Amino acid sequence: MYFNAYLLPIERAFELQKVLDKYKTVRLERGSYPGIPIVLKSGQQLIGHPSITKLNVPITIQAGSSKIRLQNINPKTIKFEAGAPITGNVFKSLQYTFLNCKDCTLENNSFINMDKCIVRFDCSNSGYFRNNKFVKLWSHTRSMQTVMKGNTATPSYGNVVLWRNYLIPKGDATDFEQLESMTIVGIDAESWNFQNQGTKPLLYMRNMGNVKIGSFSGLNHGKNPTPVFDIEADNLWMMGKNIYSKSKKDIIRPGTNLLMLSGKHEEYTHEDNSSLNLMAYFKNKEVMLNNKKLTSKASKGDQNTLKNLLMKEDVKTWERPYFHKVPNPVSADQMAARSKKKDQSAMIQAMIDRDGIAELEEGIYYIAKSLHIEVGQGIIGKGSGKTAVVGMTDDFPLIRASDDLTKKGKTSARYYLAHMTLQGGSEGFLVSPLGREKNRLQISSCTFKHLNFRNQKNGMHFDQFYGVDNNFFDNVNFIDCKIGILQTPDPTFDVHKGETTTMMYMDKNVFYKCQIIRCGVGFSLLSRRPNMLNAWIDCNFDSNGISVDMENSTNPIFANCNFKNSKGEYIIGREKSGSFYNCDFTNNSVISVFKLQNAYIEGSRFYGTARMFSKWPNTGFIANSMIQGSLGTMKNGVLINNSFTRIPSLNYYMVEMKDGKTTRMMDQKSNPKPQFLVWQK
Repeated sequence: MYFNAYLLPIERAFELQKVLDKYKTVRLERGSYPGIPIVLKSGQQLIGHPSITKLNVPITIQAGSSKIRLQNINPKTIKFEAGAPITGNVFKSLQYTFLNCKDCTLENNSFINMDKCIVRFDCSNSGYFRNNKFVKLWSHTRSMQTVMKGNTATPSYGNVVLWRNYLIPKGDATDFEQLESMTIVGIDAESWNFQNQGTKPLLYMRNMGNVKIGSFSGLNHGKNPTPVFDIEADNLWMMGKNIYSKSKKDIIRPGTNLLMLSGKHEEYTHEDNSSLNLMAYFKNKEVMLNNKKLTSKASKGDQNTLKNLLMKEDVKTWERPYFHKVPNPVSADQMAARSKKKDQSAMIQAMIDRDGIAELEEGIYYIAKSLHIEVGQGIIGKGSGKTAVVGMTDDFPLIRASDDLTKKGKTSARYYLAHMTLQGGSEGFLVSPLGREKNRLQISSCTFKHLNFRNQKNGMHFDQFYGVDNNFFDNVNFIDCKIGILQTPDPTFDVHKGETTTMMYMDKNVFYKCQIIRCGVGFSLLSRRPNMLNAWIDCNFDSNGISVDMENSTNPIFANCNFKNSKGEYIIGREKSGSFYNCDFTNNSVISVFKLQNAYIEGSRFYGTARMFSKWPNTGFIANSMIQGSLGTMKNGVLINNSFTRIPSLNYYMVEMKDGKTTRMMDQKSNPKPQFLVWQK
């Protein structure tokens, strides 16, 4: 798409509107464009350079527009014009901007990889926003970071935020009001109200309908903490609360029916005794209904209220991802003859040294030694099926980040790798900086997109530096590698002694539409300092040994992923917990699907006879899912509206499992249907 678009060079920046209207699809160069405000209309596509092009003008999305694509841009602002519905558009990899909607009408739009962006959707007077999808939404320091307000005449509903990072807002973080429904899956929040400019909790919600919040982690370690949430809704389902604030209790307002399914840290106040308050596994192994231990079936009235909270029929499950066949531009014969080819490493290195980012044409480039890049540099090809860099032997990394930290550290550092295949060599991309024991290297907001790593010991290797924080791995594939991504922490690191420059953490990284095929281990993330909120979204794991091997992971999330033909001991492990939404597990020959102490599972399907858990007496929270195998070593937890092929006695709306014994909490037979990653009809 990018390479086929009309190229508008920077020197013609003031012609952008004219060129868009004429050619419809326009691409921009690397750099910063001046100009005048522009309006994007139906069918127009504006795509920046993979390194993100700065566009110093406001952009208006015309009312009534559809099939717009805005990508790889850092614009001044984005305004959605009030009027006819703005539908079916894609906004991807945008940086440092405000998404402004005042009384506009937004339907079925996708916002993907919003990097340090602010959402201001105010339809409190008129208009609405419905069934919009947000994937990786990160806001940094500004306040407020999300405003979403609707009205009663034209209700807003069906919007889903999948992966949300509220990072150090100076004051209040959010204001949600008058939405018929709202779902947020995967939250990490840090030090909200950092400069004491606000008074509200992290999540502030008023006059809400049906709210679902899943997989919620973080910490307020600032000097001005406020509570985690203050929510007023008809129905609130919160699953997997693992967030802490040194403040007073959280608040559930009157009229809110609540299901709190597994939680830690500070308690909450439920202000209305007439509303339902079901608290399961909150800081203990008990199920409490309206402040009383529930040891048998709930009353008929409470069962009806619970069913209404748990199951909405007017929803449609998100579509399954489609995976293209991964291109392979280097034939077996070419690989066999590679050692006799001309070494082109010096030519490519000269391009990097001269331009910062080497932009390779179509073709196969054979190299006999590593290509070295530093912060702000990279290599970009013409497509993963058209440009390939091939190691002439397998005893060196193809690309090596060679930053020198001896005198000064580098934070928010970026590398740019895109649109090519990296094949052979010992590793595709190695980050192992000089002087790492003296200063920090933290890489963030890198461009890693449309990359294929083939036939390597490690596709990407992050080796004993400070951290990999808040990156978007977009269509990054690993095929026939021993390990796809390897995280190597300092083996001497002790989390109790504080941070070091070599502790090597990986936080808040999203792997989007990645394919991991025939690898021994897809991701080896054996951390010593906990990794926070890494997520795999719309990914395909096929014919691997272990798909994701992880230690000391907090709140890892797998959403809309496929796991099939696995042949290892387990698919995902090896301790703590994981969350799974709308995932499919098919034809896996493993001892167990999970090697996890705890799991949160919603809307997923487990085909085949493999047992779900092994090793520990596990705790599981499983909802709206289909399981053909057994639970394995699961001994505790809550089962909600599932279909068990081999254990029909569990096929009810709510069943508690405690120390291996089950208790039916609701009479109604189960009828599983996903409820989190869904559209509202």
